Amino acid sequence: MSSHASLHFTHQEQFIHLFTKLSDSIIVVDHVGNIMYLNPTAERIFNVKYEKQMGQSIYKLMPHYQIDKSNDSAAISVIGIRGNKEPFPLRFHTHSLSFGQGSFDIIIAQDLDENKKGIEKISHLNKELTDIKLALDASAIIAITDHQGTIMSINDKFCELSKYNEEELIGQNHRILNSGHHSKGFFRDMWKTIGSGQIWKGEIQNKAKDGSLYWVDTTIVPFLNDKGNPYQYISIRTDITQRVKMEMELQEAMKNELRSTQRELQENQQHYQSLFEHSQDAVITYDPSNNIIDMNPKAVELFGSLSSKLPDNSTEAMIIKEYQDIRNDCFEKALQGNPQNFDIVMLNKSGRNLFLNITFLPIIVDKQIIGVYSIGKDITEQKMIQETNAYLAHHDELTKLPNRRWMEQKLHESLIHARSQKQKLAVLFFDLDRFKNINDTLGHSIGDRLLEQLSSRLLASINMEKQFVARMGGDEFMILCPVIADSEEAIETAKGLLENLTTPIHIDDFELVVSASIGISIFPKDGTNVDDLMRNADIALYRSKDQGRNMYQVYSPSMKVRSSQSFYLERDLRKAIMNNEFIAHFQPRVNSSTGKIVSAEALIRWNHPKLGLVSPGEFIPLAEETGLIIPIGKWMKKRVCEQLVAWQEAGIRLVPISVNISSQRFLEKSFSNQVRELLDYYQIEGKWLEFEITENSLMRNEEYIIQTLNELKDLGIKIYIDDFGTGYSSFNYLKSFRLNGIKIDRSFIRNISGESENAPITTAMIKMAQHLKLEVVAEGVETVEELLFLQEQNCHQIQGFLFGKPCSIDEFEHKFF
Repeated sequence: MSSHASLHFTHQEQFIHLFTKLSDSIIVVDHVGNIMYLNPTAERIFNVKYEKQMGQSIYKLMPHYQIDKSNDSAAISVIGIRGNKEPFPLRFHTHSLSFGQGSFDIIIAQDLDENKKGIEKISHLNKELTDIKLALDASAIIAITDHQGTIMSINDKFCELSKYNEEELIGQNHRILNSGHHSKGFFRDMWKTIGSGQIWKGEIQNKAKDGSLYWVDTTIVPFLNDKGNPYQYISIRTDITQRVKMEMELQEAMKNELRSTQRELQENQQHYQSLFEHSQDAVITYDPSNNIIDMNPKAVELFGSLSSKLPDNSTEAMIIKEYQDIRNDCFEKALQGNPQNFDIVMLNKSGRNLFLNITFLPIIVDKQIIGVYSIGKDITEQKMIQETNAYLAHHDELTKLPNRRWMEQKLHESLIHARSQKQKLAVLFFDLDRFKNINDTLGHSIGDRLLEQLSSRLLASINMEKQFVARMGGDEFMILCPVIADSEEAIETAKGLLENLTTPIHIDDFELVVSASIGISIFPKDGTNVDDLMRNADIALYRSKDQGRNMYQVYSPSMKVRSSQSFYLERDLRKAIMNNEFIAHFQPRVNSSTGKIVSAEALIRWNHPKLGLVSPGEFIPLAEETGLIIPIGKWMKKRVCEQLVAWQEAGIRLVPISVNISSQRFLEKSFSNQVRELLDYYQIEGKWLEFEITENSLMRNEEYIIQTLNELKDLGIKIYIDDFGTGYSSFNYLKSFRLNGIKIDRSFIRNISGESENAPITTAMIKMAQHLKLEVVAEGVETVEELLFLQEQNCHQIQGFLFGKPCSIDEFEHKFF
């Protein structure tokens, strides 16, 4: 075998053992340049495999390979060829070795590209390390200590935070920064960790040179020698003072919040207990098996305690039977998490019915339903009120009779029956005559009691099994006869009602004889529905009043025309106030001896745009009924004042003007003040105004009437009783109220003579008035005979057609001024 083989077989293991451990690229060639060995590094840089290169020429890998025997260690730069034919710069030097009889060249090669890259990598790594150091210096606190903890090096950040300069810290131990916050055991554990070669991490509170405290997040890394023992330590710290401060503030806030929460929980518990103890609702706690766990005092008050009144710890026995299923069903639903609300009737501990509104609420703890709260509100009084309201919704509170709503429903039902059976029925509207006068004269209290007694009489006058009566409002009633044979049956009922009123009604010291007007409508001839029958009965009622009252009328179509006229007249009367359609006429009042004018009465006329002058007899009653008499009265007083001012400015001699005052207006509390304002506005004296009032105006609220009369007389206004003799004719009132005079009604003057029945009455009224030093005015004087009689009786003032009719103001001025 050749020397090559000898090398291969004899020294292969020695070469491999030696060269495989070297980091340099090693190629072994024989004396003719054939490759005998490549180590792993050579395989890598030439990108070849040792097994394939065995025996191949070195010139394939290094074409310019040559050996300088004079200097075999000199480094030579050539071009190498990689296994993929890629050239690359290469530097090598050789060493010759001999083994036995053979000689070999050992080529040590370096890849210049790889060296360059390595240098660049090291340079780049150095720059990165420099940048990292710069970043650490800017952001972290760095210190290097020896194995005993003596400070060897620090960065600027360390000095900035600790307030020490570098010279003050180098050579010192970290104890210089000890704040005393941490225990000795804390530091002992730390040194034990880093002393064993392990990295230690933790948070440390340090004290700066100026005494301020700061916190750092610290990582200590031990550097170990060949034996594994630390020879120095590097500590990397981050300032976490603000974070720790925030955490401490947060912890304190959380502690405060916890204390606050605990306080709130205690307060809530107290609130709950207070609500539970003092609630006016009955609160009961049930377990899921429907057993009572607890009851508040209100529940005990209503149902008794658990031991004494509630068998089996349950309220079931106290629930009215018809409500038990409802209650149990709601309880099961509440156990499923669904709140329930329902009304129930139970027996209280006294055995009386108790109406309750119950709310079932599930008791939920940790998302589990552990029972049910029952909150019971006592609605017994509310139920009673509802029942009362239901009763009052269909009944009149004063008379206890059914009301309009009930009667309209009853009439509707009766019409259905009458229509199906082809029967007749009757509607009777009943209204007291002059009930308003009773209210105005005797007061509403007497009026109400009259209505109560009247209701009893109405019920006594009908067949209560077949007929029905209701109060429709005010003094108006309705009688329903659901089945009649003919209209005569309804008429007989009406006659019976009127007959029953002939007996006086006694209230306190008053004996009242009242009458009524009745209107009748018949189904089907007078209407086929509720509205028509009631409206037509009402029209017939007012026809009775027009005909003189105290009678009945059966509806006829001709009545509707007159009713329409009345409706349109009221509508136009309202417009007349806004459109100033009224005019004032004056009628003179004269001295009976001289015939000279001493005063005048202002009388209103309505100049209707279509009907011309409308008689006061047509619209004054309508105005009084609708309340329009008040604005009409205001208009008249204002017009009289305007005329007085006009006469005064024209230099015409003034005479007092008398104005009629309705009882409604006179009884207003602001009446005298408004008169005063009117006189002030027009700057005229009260002596030029006279007021005429009716006796009815004096019959109510005597104290207030006296005050109003005195206030008017203080203004200089004279007060006369108009139409004296037609009312109460009470001289006692005249004496009490200190009036200025009376005006004897024309009914006592007409056709008066010594033989007339009116003569002694009129004479007595004149004498009595004169005795009371009252002025006496005779109204309606139309003949010389009447004048002569009055002169004989020393009646000094006369008013009537004999001296002058009511006329326009222009005509009045022309005739009498």
